[in-house]
Amino acid sequence: MKKKTFSRAERYAVWTAHGERCWLCRKPMNYAEMHIDHIIPEALVGTEELKSVLETFKLPPDFDLNSWSNWMPAHGPCNVDKKEHVFEPAPIILKYIAAARVKSNEVQRLHDRFLANRKLDVAFAQVIQAYEDKNLSSDQLMELAKVAAHEHTPNRAADMKDQPVLLAPGITVLRENTDQFILQGPSGMVGVRPKGDRLHSSWDCPSCGVTGWSGARCIRCGQFSDD
Repeated sequence: MKKKTFSRAERYAVWTAHGERCWLCRKPMNYAEMHIDHIIPEALVGTEELKSVLETFKLPPDFDLNSWSNWMPAHGPCNVDKKEHVFEPAPIILKYIAAARVKSNEVQRLHDRFLANRKLDVAFAQVIQAYEDKNLSSDQLMELAKVAAHEHTPNRAADMKDQPVLLAPGITVLRENTDQFILQGPSGMVGVRPKGDRLHSSWDCPSCGVTGWSGARCIRCGQFSDD
């Protein structure tokens, strides 16, 4: 059976609706590295085992394994560790299946909203491209920061409104004000980067490129500036 390939809109909707956290370890995760996990493994589609599994979980026989009701966001390593394991119907697993089913309409709305918002679509495409290329340009970083503040935030779960937006590894956009972006590096160090399309080259780190600065220290690699 061919595995499901997820679109950006599907990934965004599942990630956003479920609080931008891995359902397996409950820790926050960035969008670029997120996997979508099937609570009940996709590998069971078309097998004799599926009927008994659905009965065990008290799900209808026509329950679609490739639907919002069975998709949850997960860290890559967590998803790989789980593989095609079928959980026992413990209360916590039943809780997550119920949550996925209850939120299915909300996830669909987020999916449709993403498709209707060209700015959001383009920005998240850039997140994936930057992550795959291992090269986040200044223009991309600033565009992603703007989208995080202006386009993504209204879609977030209520308890995530004031939390950092984890778009990709390396730099997290915490917030912005009139003149600058407040950024957080991978170590947790917080720094600033001014807004503007033509910043002086000193705002980029000679070691790791686009960054924010905490005083004279790069928040990405920790190097001190000689300037």
